[in-house]
Amino acid sequence: MELKDAGQALMEALRQFFAVMPTWMMVTGVAVVAIGVGVIVGFALSRRGRAPATKTQDSSPPIPVRKALPPPENPAVVAYREFLEAREVSANELDTKVREFASALKDMRQNLRDLMPGDPERDGDAEAAREALEAGKFEDAVKYLVVLGESEGQDGVHARDAAAKHLMAAALAKSVAGDLMMAQMDPKAAARQFAEAVELLPDAHEELLAEVLNKHGTAAYQAGEPVAAIQSFEHSLDLLQRRLGKNHPDVAAALNNLALLYYSRGDYGRAEPLYQRSLKIDEQTLGEDHPGVATDLNNLALLYKKQGNLEAAEPLLKRALEIKEKNFDPGHPSLVTGLRNYASVLKGLGREEEAETYARRATTLPPARRAAE
Repeated sequence: MELKDAGQALMEALRQFFAVMPTWMMVTGVAVVAIGVGVIVGFALSRRGRAPATKTQDSSPPIPVRKALPPPENPAVVAYREFLEAREVSANELDTKVREFASALKDMRQNLRDLMPGDPERDGDAEAAREALEAGKFEDAVKYLVVLGESEGQDGVHARDAAAKHLMAAALAKSVAGDLMMAQMDPKAAARQFAEAVELLPDAHEELLAEVLNKHGTAAYQAGEPVAAIQSFEHSLDLLQRRLGKNHPDVAAALNNLALLYYSRGDYGRAEPLYQRSLKIDEQTLGEDHPGVATDLNNLALLYKKQGNLEAAEPLLKRALEIKEKNFDPGHPSLVTGLRNYASVLKGLGREEEAETYARRATTLPPARRAAE
């Protein structure tokens, strides 16, 4: 029922009621009725006041969300696009080139942030180049960068040349110091000097570096540092092969050094192919009757002897002895050693009479001819 109809019905009922009531009761009733009407009206108004709020809350349209505007295009990218358009680049190619430039721009920015001139007075040029790039003023950026590159480059070349001279002097001084320490039978101290010389030598001097590495390997081996020695010999071998080729006598010497180190450690499997390769190189480059070939033959033969393979060692020692007899005077230490080695292998093979002959020759050889003269 609406509020207006309820009020009219109530008033009619009160009018009839008051017509038959005494005056005092009428006054009292009016007061009670007034209170009741106030309660009803208040209740109705409270309900009506809440309803619109609920309706407004449920039916109000959602607040539209405004889409964020795309960030403005980088000035450098805009400038590059305009540059391409001025060159009448096609639309498809233009889009590709702009994308490539935008990607490259990240690297250019980073490189310019990392650019720290050696001369602090040139910091302004570096900052000007950064600002010009960001603004898309490419010609200005190039101008600053070319000037900066020329000036810094000249200073860098002078500093590099001066540094190379200092480093070379230091390396040579330490290398000679190592030589003297080796002569004084102090391989441990010598190895330190050679190692420091290796670190100081400029990169361009590979042959000298290989030489110092070889010296360090020898000193380290004598100092009881086989791992360091192997590393230096291997590094020296790599440098020589790259610099001189794989069939150079210096490469053969490096192979022998490395093989000797493996041999001394009992690693015969690695030593044998190195000895064999060294022998082949020396035969081809020095000649089959060269004393260096005799040394290679002797080294390989001793390896076979160490392995107990006397049959393989015997012909190698015999050929080495023949070469020494052609090149050395009687009484030469290398010839005496060759005779003794060959006699030892013959004895091991059970050829006692032959062994005795060569052993006797090793003890009865006349002194060297040159010494007699």
